[in-house]
Amino acid sequence: MDQIAHRHRVLLVEDEPLVAMMMEQILEDLGRNPTVASRVDDALSLAKTCDFDVAILDVHINGDFVFPIADVLAERGIPFLFATGRGEKDIPQSHRGRPLLTKPFPPEELVSVLDRLEYENVQAAFH
Repeated sequence: MDQIAHRHRVLLVEDEPLVAMMMEQILEDLGRNPTVASRVDDALSLAKTCDFDVAILDVHINGDFVFPIADVLAERGIPFLFATGRGEKDIPQSHRGRPLLTKPFPPEELVSVLDRLEYENVQAAFH
């Protein structure tokens, strides 16, 4: 398996097709290997069974919250960030310390947060 592609696996949970396509393209341009899920149950299954380096979670997916996915990722030690147009108000206290991107956000902001999460994850692996 290609080590670079493996190191940069991103779970992208987004239900708006145009937003998902745009973010998928940005991630691919950055050398990441995105897996897109547009339904909570699909994303939850992926979060439980696949190894990702980082995840991007839209807070609301087809009317459902993504917090069960966030809980699984947190239990597995997979870093993630939330993306939402509604701010922090819907995020439960247990996940309030997670990075939050407010839609719409510039690609540079996404890159910055992903780089920081991946760096922190690598540092944690060595401690």
